[in-house]
Amino acid sequence: MVRLTGLGRFALITLGVLLGLRALHLGVPLFFPETRPGPFTLASLDEVQRRVGFAPLVPAYRPAALGDRPSRLTVTLSPQPTFVIAWRGERHLSVTQRRGGARPVPPASSQPLPDVPDSTWWRDGARLHLVLRRGEFWIEVETDLPPRDLKRIADTLHPY
Repeated sequence: MVRLTGLGRFALITLGVLLGLRALHLGVPLFFPETRPGPFTLASLDEVQRRVGFAPLVPAYRPAALGDRPSRLTVTLSPQPTFVIAWRGERHLSVTQRRGGARPVPPASSQPLPDVPDSTWWRDGARLHLVLRRGEFWIEVETDLPPRDLKRIADTLHPY
């Protein structure tokens, strides 16, 4: 009978330790928000700066074929704060803004976008890709819009 009470105490102590670890796991992000990597889906652009600590860059030029509103707003906090905004209508446009880190590696076939400093663009099937630097941010654009629209998008990127 002594062995059974020892087993009961062991089970209670183990349960207490596991509950304590679970509480610690859930409690740490409340006090240290940087430990939450994401991704987080947002309801509006107004939430971006509060979540990632910078104003999102959004292109003012958006053809009607993309639709009226963004279809996706997402942020991740780790390894670098990153914001992704995407429109999906008849056409597709995705703009990813990342603070810091290494330059995204473009393929060997990439080339600079004329009159846009620190930029590289390339075609991957029907999709066009553009990587450019704006201050401390790397901006990556992916779209199926015509190539002439890449420059318009790059030129009209501005803080929301």
